Amino acid sequence: MKNSVSGRTAWLISAGGAALAAALLRRWQLASAFEPDSGLAIPGAQASVILTCVVVMAGAWFILLALRQTPDPARRWDMVFLGTGDPVFPGLEAAAALLALLAVPVLFVVGVGQFQLYQAALDAGVQPPSNNGMLTLATAAGSLLAALGLLQMGRDGLRPGRRGKGGFSAALPGVAGCVWLMESFRAHAANPVLWDYAPQLIAIVAGMAFYMDFAGMSAGSPRPRRLLWLAGMSAILSAASLVSTLAELSLIAGGPDGTLCTAELGDALLLLSQTLAAAGVLWRLPPSLDRPARPNSPRPAGEQSIQEETTDE
Repeated sequence: MKNSVSGRTAWLISAGGAALAAALLRRWQLASAFEPDSGLAIPGAQASVILTCVVVMAGAWFILLALRQTPDPARRWDMVFLGTGDPVFPGLEAAAALLALLAVPVLFVVGVGQFQLYQAALDAGVQPPSNNGMLTLATAAGSLLAALGLLQMGRDGLRPGRRGKGGFSAALPGVAGCVWLMESFRAHAANPVLWDYAPQLIAIVAGMAFYMDFAGMSAGSPRPRRLLWLAGMSAILSAASLVSTLAELSLIAGGPDGTLCTAELGDALLLLSQTLAAAGVLWRLPPSLDRPARPNSPRPAGEQSIQEETTDE
């Protein structure tokens, strides 16, 4: 039990500390690394250099942490997240599902508004905007799928399940991330300042890879150490991106026609959602790597019941 606690603690402290550092550095970057008049990024700004170094060093540290743990090749990795007997993992996944669900009405209202503006321009015979709202509406639909998948992941964590059952649920947020990535890129494609939107794009890509590796755990392709690495990096990159997303949201809300119902609010909810989902993996998976199954060693009660049910099937 001592090794289990120490392994989980190392991952949670490392990921949490690096995420906090990335968020603070991103805030410093927004305040000091851009020209006040033009908004262009200042080449070689100290905040930008340090932020890049912190992300790279965190990635290297997570590799070292993962290499210290040896997965048991005989372990039923498809059962690790099913019937955990631990309320923390299901609770984090359920909270992640709630955040993704809250993003649905926000993105839907924004998408409908964009579509109405597009149609009004067409009816008036003027040049319509480049965005017709379809990708935003698709992102809202993807958020709903992500919420359903995350909710099922949390539900499976409350009781034993069958082999491969969690793969489809975990893949839904990853597929939804593909649409979210396209919408995020479209929204920022005309912006020449790469530092403005690159953190969000990289955070979405990391989240997609994380969910797909999570699905692989239940679909016959377990890579537990890589899944841990992706979970840690998703938390760090999401924290950095969340700072800039909230800054944009605050700027829009504080304007003359300020409103909180914007695409930025939807992005913030989805970033928080994938951060909590990653935290659930960082909580649940390290103990399974720290305690490889041995022929003559007793298993924890939860895992023993899962193994017996699997044998009966």
